[in-house]
Amino acid sequence: MKADDQNRYLQTLFDKPQDELDGVEFTEQVMTQLRNRRIRIVAIIFGIILVLTAIVWLFSLPFQEFAQLIMQAFTITLFDLGDSWLAWVFAPVNNIASLLVLTIKAIRVIRKKAIGTY
Repeated sequence: MKADDQNRYLQTLFDKPQDELDGVEFTEQVMTQLRNRRIRIVAIIFGIILVLTAIVWLFSLPFQEFAQLIMQAFTITLFDLGDSWLAWVFAPVNNIASLLVLTIKAIRVIRKKAIGTY
């Protein structure tokens, strides 16, 4: 487009009479647009949640099997104490998970003492 063509186009836009909207009409148009935008946003969020739920549902079985495998590995007893009262007393700390937690705690304490912070 040439500059003259653009000027003529602009001139025709400005020559058209502008329709003034009544305050009520303007408010209704704005409210309708906002309502439609809200509905679209809610629909998009609902769609995303639906897709994520479907993905989690499809892949939940392998995750559950993996979680059960880890739970079984961490609950292996360290020492077989039989069915005595001693077994009941030491049951909370007589497994691999407790050993792992105590090891991590000891490493943190040693590290803090070595660095000099508490």
